Amino acid sequence: MQHTAGSHHPTPTLASLLDLVSTSTVHAPTSRMAKLAVLTLLALLGSVSCQSSYGGYGGGSPTPIPPPPTAYPPTSPSPPTPSPPPTAGLRVGYYDDKCPGAEAIVRDAVRVADAGIKAGLVRLFFHDCFVQGCDASVLLKATDANPQPEMLGIPNLSLRGFEVIDAAKASLEAKCPGVVSCADIVAFAGRDASYFLSSSAIDFKMPAGRYDGTVSLASETLPNLPPPFANVQRLKDMFAAKGLDT
Repeated sequence: MQHTAGSHHPTPTLASLLDLVSTSTVHAPTSRMAKLAVLTLLALLGSVSCQSSYGGYGGGSPTPIPPPPTAYPPTSPSPPTPSPPPTAGLRVGYYDDKCPGAEAIVRDAVRVADAGIKAGLVRLFFHDCFVQGCDASVLLKATDANPQPEMLGIPNLSLRGFEVIDAAKASLEAKCPGVVSCADIVAFAGRDASYFLSSSAIDFKMPAGRYDGTVSLASETLPNLPPPFANVQRLKDMFAAKGLDT
């Protein structure tokens, strides 16, 4: 995005547009800029490899690693241990033979949400991916062992859309217990929310095969999430740190 020197108004950044999209129903002309930002972000994040660890928000992880028994929602370890390095292996149609119709189930859950919640799902995916990778660690709730998970970090206090993830997860567990990771549900929901918000103009295939993470720390949110009014260079640096070419 271009920054005009001497402008009296700050140039909208990707982070600020996502915050705008998530807190109100989008209207023209802002909607055109917001939709472009959403498309750019989701297209990039959709292909980012996630953390190869299990433990998500109440469900299984994709095969070949079988999920161990876990409470709903699972707790983060104490003390936390680093997640293994990201691994490639995401692919389109990952659940076609493991849980046919999985993506349609998520899309149906997103379809009935109002526009504000749909926008919140885009931001939820963004915030999940920028802290510990796209591993659903933003969904982990506070426990005695970890009283300050990601969802309680300052940038995440206004996140919305958790109930849609819960609804999709419940439907998927009824159909294919322990198969679809919460990390993939969050990714599908972000993609589908942008589809509905753009009246189907934004539509792309989302690779899947992510594993749910176990490390979730509020202290990692501020250092990793771009501030709403960061300048262009800072945004470039933060995106580059995540392996994203700006």
